[in-house]
Amino acid sequence: MAHLANEINEASSNAGLDRRNDGIALTEYNVVYNHPPYINYKWSSHRRSPEKFTVWLRNVKTQEHYKAEATVWTRDGHGRVKTTSLPRKTGEYQLVLTKYNSYNDEYARSSPFWIYSGDF
Repeated sequence: MAHLANEINEASSNAGLDRRNDGIALTEYNVVYNHPPYINYKWSSHRRSPEKFTVWLRNVKTQEHYKAEATVWTRDGHGRVKTTSLPRKTGEYQLVLTKYNSYNDEYARSSPFWIYSGDF
């Protein structure tokens, strides 16, 4: 089954950027169903935000995290990750932005999106 070239999703963030939060907010992401699929994403930050963070792909069903990008510099404001970190597992995933190398300390995550067997 052919997929649409682009699927745009609204980002849902669990990080509000106010004076009490030193995090990063996911503002937009776009899943591009290519071979392999990739995800363009944007975030917002402020002067108290960390210098760098890590991006993961999280399987919604199993809660397993796969490191998509080890080091992302906050000042850039946008990035792209490929789904090649996934071990050919189909399912529902989320893009997760976390404290550097710590998937338990989330800044923000996307709403769920699907990776299909034909995407690999």
